[in-house]
Amino acid sequence: MVSLIKEQLKERARTLVQLPEHFKPIIEEYFEGENGEGEAIFSWADKQQEEWISITLDLAGNLTSLSIELNKTNTGRVPLNESELKERAEQFLRSHYPHALQGLTHYHTKKLTAAYRFYYEQIVMDLPLDDAGCYIDVKPSGEIVNFKYYGLQPAPIIPKTLIAKEKLIEHVRNRLDFQLTIANLYSDIYDVAEDGLRLLYDPELFMKYKADVVEPTLTIIHEDEEDNPETYVSLPPPPTIIRKDVSVEEIIGITDEMEVIREVDWGEETGIVWRDRDWKMVENDLSMNNLFQNHNEDTVKAFISKKTGQVRSFVWIKDRSGDLCLNREECYQKAIDFLQMMIPNYYQYLQLIVHDNDDELDDTKMKEAFTFHVHNGHGIRIYTEIVVVTVNRKTGQIDYYSGPSFDYEQLRHISSEPVISKKEVHDIFLNHLDFELAWIKNYDEKEEYYTLVYQACDRHTRKSIRYIDAITGAVITEKD
Repeated sequence: MVSLIKEQLKERARTLVQLPEHFKPIIEEYFEGENGEGEAIFSWADKQQEEWISITLDLAGNLTSLSIELNKTNTGRVPLNESELKERAEQFLRSHYPHALQGLTHYHTKKLTAAYRFYYEQIVMDLPLDDAGCYIDVKPSGEIVNFKYYGLQPAPIIPKTLIAKEKLIEHVRNRLDFQLTIANLYSDIYDVAEDGLRLLYDPELFMKYKADVVEPTLTIIHEDEEDNPETYVSLPPPPTIIRKDVSVEEIIGITDEMEVIREVDWGEETGIVWRDRDWKMVENDLSMNNLFQNHNEDTVKAFISKKTGQVRSFVWIKDRSGDLCLNREECYQKAIDFLQMMIPNYYQYLQLIVHDNDDELDDTKMKEAFTFHVHNGHGIRIYTEIVVVTVNRKTGQIDYYSGPSFDYEQLRHISSEPVISKKEVHDIFLNHLDFELAWIKNYDEKEEYYTLVYQACDRHTRKSIRYIDAITGAVITEKD
């Protein structure tokens, strides 16, 4: 591969897109590895950086990724049908990789919010190879707005024999043990009608098996014993009087010397960023590091719930100093005081997660972090739901907070008693269980290689089974 010099790559990038006149360059970054491979990244944006165009080239000048975000509401063009959009995608692919369609096949199409995504895969045994091929997003108007090219990979060795699926199902049957849990399910991740907490059965099984063996063999072996086991400790009782008239700025610690530099709509939440009014960037180049500093250095960031107006989370990236030297117990009391003020309704459902080495004080550590798991008050843990509070040992202030992701009223009304028994859920799961073949890419220190595996799926939808609803018995699968 012939490498182009930086200026040639820059000029090459500019010929691939039509830049709006008000766009300015924000990133020009080059990476080159010891093997001579690398990439060049170029990004342009408007002054507010709400619209942008980003391009990545390999060092030979080939386009490997493209992302275009423009606030065009109406182009005046007649929307194209899916077949016409697919043709636009393939024209684009051929213009950059003339022979790509000789090795890649259109595998499936996904309808996105504002575009169609066409996947072109490298197929072996009628299965797509992981981390190969490309995808192309095309707007109904025919504009290409997203492109990612992974390329062709060396074809893996096809196994001569495959393990019988019946052996895998029997292996799962003998290991299957459901745990009752509560989880906050999102409709963009799981096949559920609406977001919210549900009482569920979790199979807690890793079900991905090597396909080219005689006996069931998991691709990953999970050790039963943990190096640092955790225990849960109940919190001290809350005070009888809790202060409630606290502003967002006071909770976070925003001072009069700071101003809002960004507000971003994140759907159910608003992201807000503060920084000192007199802050100035020391360096001003077009590196990714400089852009990151410009966006993050000396800032305070928070997410505010639109529904409640409450602080969902915040972090102090800006350093704060003080004369205190609090130990872990003193920091813990600060964290408890903060939680009692911040989320009094949730407080009774929290337990501190404790590890054996938590009491080891490191004098060089400037902060103490405390993590709390959330339960329903009847011994059922809310899956993956944790609350985190980090206290600055020098100031006694809260430098990081991440609160519950669900509404308190949901927890109050969710049942803690399953309608479906463990025997019933066992039968439901096995009646839906099937396995399908897939290629997965493995990485080790010396090489990358593909392994053919059998992965569990629902026999009707061919999607991954994640939970069984403990009230209705419905099988809950993950979305594609």
